[in-house]
Amino acid sequence: EARELNADFEKNKGKLPWPVEKGVITSRFGKQPHPVLKGITIDNNGIDITTEKGASVRAMFRGEVSSVIVLPGAGKAVIVSHGVYRTVYSNLAAVNVAKGQKVDTKQTLGTELTGEEGAVAHVEVWKITADGLGNVDPSAWIYR
Repeated sequence: EARELNADFEKNKGKLPWPVEKGVITSRFGKQPHPVLKGITIDNNGIDITTEKGASVRAMFRGEVSSVIVLPGAGKAVIVSHGVYRTVYSNLAAVNVAKGQKVDTKQTLGTELTGEEGAVAHVEVWKITADGLGNVDPSAWIYR
């Protein structure tokens, strides 16, 4: 089952639905200059999507919830397993799923946490390899 899920996930690169219904990528993956502080570089492990206040955050692909955690200062996070891939959805105010639960593509995982920066959903994609865990650019996986 995990092997099939992994193969299906890889086949859908560039075709996965957005994790929010409406939104704009406001912080890209990787190293980039800080938007306000000169000379400071930030390294984003995922992408930040500015969306509507209280927006539902949805699974980009079917899988199994491997963790639901609290991140101090960043709300709650849900990690969904798709074979050797993991999608991480953080900056959540509330979570609608539990560890071990199977989820479908576009199923609501929770609602985003609106803070000082506005309504921002943070999404990451990770791949487990023989060398360990490596993150990949989520924007390459979602439909454009």
